[in-house]
Amino acid sequence: MITVIRGKVISGVGEASKYVEEYGSEFEKILGVKPYPGTLNIELGECIEEIIGNMRPTIIQPPRKGLGVVYAYRGFLRGIQVLVVKPALTKHDCRVVELVSAVKLREVLGLNDGDIVEVELYA
Repeated sequence: MITVIRGKVISGVGEASKYVEEYGSEFEKILGVKPYPGTLNIELGECIEEIIGNMRPTIIQPPRKGLGVVYAYRGFLRGIQVLVVKPALTKHDCRVVELVSAVKLREVLGLNDGDIVEVELYA
């Protein structure tokens, strides 16, 4: 099953690198490669849960006390494998998701704030 999510690239709060590092081994297990220490933030038109319907995420348990679970969906952005992640504990509202990949997506794809992207999610 494929679900396409569409959203606008936005700036984050600058904290993703430390969380990608903390959850990195789990992200690596799912991606099959070491993740880039940062994320690409995408603002959707509605909450991710409303878009994905019955698609089940991979649930990543927190690596230490004080952190929350992370819900991850496998997908592709312009041919690049990504994880669309939604931390249970986040400063973002429900319409913002973060993309984890092996590369710096902004740089590799030439993305800027305001660009519209589509991500294909796979069940």
